[in-house]
Amino acid sequence: MSRSTAAHTDAGAVATPAPTRGSARIEQIARAAAILFQELGYQNVSIDQIGAAVGLTGPAVYRHFKGKHGILVHALRSQVRLVDELSERADENGSTAQEQLDLFLDGLADLSANGDEATLWRREQRHLEPAEREEFRKHFTKNQARIAAKITATDPSVDAHKAELLGFAVLGIYSNTPDIRGGLPVDRLIEIQSALARSILGCSLPDSDPGAGPAPRLVHRKPAGRRERIIDASAKLFDERGFYDVRIDDIAKASEMSVATLYQHVTGKAQVLRAVLERGAEGLLYVTADALAQATTPADVLDALIRTYIRQALGVHGRIMHILASDLLYLSDEEQSALRETQREYVAEWVDVICTLAEQLTPADARALAQAAIGVIADVVQYPELRERPGIAEELSALAHAMVLPSGLRAP
Repeated sequence: MSRSTAAHTDAGAVATPAPTRGSARIEQIARAAAILFQELGYQNVSIDQIGAAVGLTGPAVYRHFKGKHGILVHALRSQVRLVDELSERADENGSTAQEQLDLFLDGLADLSANGDEATLWRREQRHLEPAEREEFRKHFTKNQARIAAKITATDPSVDAHKAELLGFAVLGIYSNTPDIRGGLPVDRLIEIQSALARSILGCSLPDSDPGAGPAPRLVHRKPAGRRERIIDASAKLFDERGFYDVRIDDIAKASEMSVATLYQHVTGKAQVLRAVLERGAEGLLYVTADALAQATTPADVLDALIRTYIRQALGVHGRIMHILASDLLYLSDEEQSALRETQREYVAEWVDVICTLAEQLTPADARALAQAAIGVIADVVQYPELRERPGIAEELSALAHAMVLPSGLRAP
């Protein structure tokens, strides 16, 4: 039995409850828990906190669910049902593939802009059992296929291979809503998401070489220095299993040293996580500054930003983007604040050039567009079947250019 499974067993939450679907209290608990998981991270939320959010004691929550794990699964299934209902209504009310697609995307925009659990699946899927994780992956794949089928039906010149990536990117817009939102009012957020979706659907992806093989797999070289070995091994473990499911002795073993030797270099697991995330955030600023030193026009700056980010995402440090999205919340508030400030410094470069190239947009608009492009690229590289596509770097570049300067977005 894995540690993850054992932890769920200890909490009495392996078996997902089968509550009455119409129970208002059950849905209230699941909704409150989803918000807490979104804000604080699954591992930072207790049953007592969930109960307090709906006016119950912790033990009273157990009358409705066997444990926190069951609440997470129920919350995710509720979101799946909402998306399925949107798709069904769109198919019923739209008379053409284009109308059905437009209705579905409008529904997703409204759902994600007026809710705030869009990243719940992306961030917390590690806490699911393998069968549950597969269940939700199938739902995501089904929605991706729905969109791809409507893309090819609307525009037969787009083949299934390109439609697959376009469908994934469109869904990525709505799963990145919390990062895109910023301080935008709901109406403007929906306008921007809609413009992004239409821009992706209209993006002309480059043709790949029919004879080209898949993108080369990364060869992870083991660093020679001990501290570098710790950071490298920890990043790999955190990416695969998540911060909470990695123990300090796992890091020591993967770093090929004793726990005692490990503690000569770090004070604990949280310090290692901070070092991993700082490496990614500061490193991205460093390589970006180097690339921008060669840019002489705003168009050159945008090209350099997109090219550099894609290279980092597809490279050895791409896994840090996944860890940042999933595990940043497990650092102290002060550490989170420092890392987010570094992220803001990086995004500011995107905002500046977008505002220069699209003067009608506000900095808040530009920030939302930048976050969308950054988020979609980071999502794509987490899926081996997409990151290993021949020509994926060129495809991502075309998508990013389309997203940061969407032609259909009007001035606020």
